[in-house]
Amino acid sequence: MNKESFKYYAAPMFFFLMLVDAHLTRTFASWSHGNYIWSTHLLLLLMFFAVPRLSQRYMIVSALVIGSIFDLYYIGVLGIYAVAFPLVVWLMYLLEETLYKNLLTESFGWIILVTSIELITLGIQLLFKLTAVNVVYFAAHFLGPTLLVNLVLFAVLYYPLSKLFYQK
Repeated sequence: MNKESFKYYAAPMFFFLMLVDAHLTRTFASWSHGNYIWSTHLLLLLMFFAVPRLSQRYMIVSALVIGSIFDLYYIGVLGIYAVAFPLVVWLMYLLEETLYKNLLTESFGWIILVTSIELITLGIQLLFKLTAVNVVYFAAHFLGPTLLVNLVLFAVLYYPLSKLFYQK
């Protein structure tokens, strides 16, 4: 699939993975009886792999649209993911020369990006007083499980996604 036709498939895939993310996150949270929040980021993972193939403008606009839909449908407050997704995609482009060298840099980059989106969304919520959170609780019950599940997803999906996105 060439770069030009790929952008027509990317947006529906982003939307579909946004829906899958929400369902997986709810499923994992119910399995842990609400003690831990396992937030999956399959959408962000697909965007991570799409960065070398798609233009920065296309990806940031897509992230803004998907983030706005996510905010309106799941959160009810416009602006949290509508800001966080484009910021993290911009960070991907900013670090593109470093991130996409090999598996090791991509995996550490993935940890940084997942942590970034969680900290950005938490920061926005704290800024507008939408939540109050204990730092230890956030790290142990939210960020830790989120990083764990996303590292497992990265390890499982790395080979198929790299074949799909990195083929010349």
